[in-house]
Amino acid sequence: MKNALILTAVWLGILVTAYTIVFWDQGIDRPLPISVLEQQVQSAKPEYIHPDGLFSLQVPMGWRMQEVLKYVQLTDPNENITVWIIATEKMELDVTLVVAFSLLDVGESFKMVSSVSLPVDVWSGDDVAMTYRSENEEEVVSVRARKPEEWTVMMAARGPVGALDALSDNLEWIWSELAIPADELQLL
Repeated sequence: MKNALILTAVWLGILVTAYTIVFWDQGIDRPLPISVLEQQVQSAKPEYIHPDGLFSLQVPMGWRMQEVLKYVQLTDPNENITVWIIATEKMELDVTLVVAFSLLDVGESFKMVSSVSLPVDVWSGDDVAMTYRSENEEEVVSVRARKPEEWTVMMAARGPVGALDALSDNLEWIWSELAIPADELQLL
């Protein structure tokens, strides 16, 4: 009789616990912290599509985007970095850089410190990465460019060295998610 009471109490405890888990908490685990990059992959439609369909763009969470004349401008949540995406009909990389730097008002104080493609005027159209530093070495302009066909698409990011390093994953994500030509709809 004593054992029957103990077994009944144990079974009642199990039933109450199961009831609490299934009905009160609805059996849903607490969300695990995941990186911002993993959350961004679930977007179904590009946030920006170039008017001529040259490229489409996904914007990182928390970043602001605006279309300005001939390019798209992105700003990180803390407004330390500005990123520009430019599509131009110019095919030569040096001409594209001059056009882009004049549009972005980068100025003469930036000098190239590294490049994946040297000399600049010999460019096969593959992805190119270049870094420019200001004379005071506090600001950096990081440039990625690709020449898909008879035009060029370029991403230029400008900001303090530390901010560019800290947000390098976001910059890499923006470049890797840039669809050329534009994607109208992506699968989840």
